[in-house]
Amino acid sequence: MAKIRGTEKSYTFYFSICAFVFLLSGGIPRWAAAERITIAYPSPSMTFLPLVVAEKRGFFGQEDLQVDLVKILSGPAVSGLLAGSIDYTTTLGGTILAAMRGAPVQALACFSSKPMEFLMGAKGIKSVNDLKGKIVAVNAVGQPQHYITVELLKAAGLNPNQDVTFRAMGDESNRFQGLVVGEIHGATLGPQGVINGRKAGLNLLVNAADVLELPLAGIGATKKKISEQPDQIRRLLRAGLKGIRYVRDEREGTVEVIRNWFKLEPAVAAGTYDLALKAYSSDGEVNEKGIRLSMELARLSGKFEQEISPSDVVDFTLLRRARSELGWR
Repeated sequence: MAKIRGTEKSYTFYFSICAFVFLLSGGIPRWAAAERITIAYPSPSMTFLPLVVAEKRGFFGQEDLQVDLVKILSGPAVSGLLAGSIDYTTTLGGTILAAMRGAPVQALACFSSKPMEFLMGAKGIKSVNDLKGKIVAVNAVGQPQHYITVELLKAAGLNPNQDVTFRAMGDESNRFQGLVVGEIHGATLGPQGVINGRKAGLNLLVNAADVLELPLAGIGATKKKISEQPDQIRRLLRAGLKGIRYVRDEREGTVEVIRNWFKLEPAVAAGTYDLALKAYSSDGEVNEKGIRLSMELARLSGKFEQEISPSDVVDFTLLRRARSELGWR
């Protein structure tokens, strides 16, 4: 019996030493040391898909981050940033608007650099020129979606002030139904609206991604966060960049994420991916023209006391460093 007890003590001592060496050698699971951050998004949307992909494909974990995605509207999300209750927001339009109003926030990366809007024609409307003299619906006159529709018409050679009549019809479901019954002749819809519209005999006239640069979703943060936690931000941006590359290069895997995230049928998820792909940034940036357009749309909400430049609202410095750390050119 004494011999057995001695053996038990030896094993206990041996395993204790092994456990100690294991911990010293970095054997703690990655998730145990991961920083927890909160990212706000306004609603489930294809615009920030690279962020969802980064979560589903483990890219955040690779950067020692544990991410909570919380659904918060744009205005309250910016308030949450300033109060410190959330760390980042995906809504670049809201971030840029807040910065223009003097809030100490900046956009740091852009996932979707072009609008995911598609000008659709009712039955019999097969080109933008067919809309001349016809009714085109928008959510509300004077709002950004109206502005985008105007730009699409202008790009096709129409004079929106003379050649069409605009009608305010609220959300996309109303515009879709108006197109199907022939109450209106043109309107912009999102990717799933295009898929369902084609089934109903509607025609795709223009993909806004072929016409406009406009940052819609990415990463926004406070200047305090940027100053105090640049390492965390770079790791977040590296994960987001991996998400962008995955979306652009891995169609099958991305379609699976879309199907599960939106609860879509496989064919609808695949069609949604194909329609949205052109809108994603290739490197996490948007050009200055797109930033200025976002600022111009922000000015539709009212007057601003001071004039500011794109560099005041957007800073890609940490993004470019993150790209360099990933070995991206």
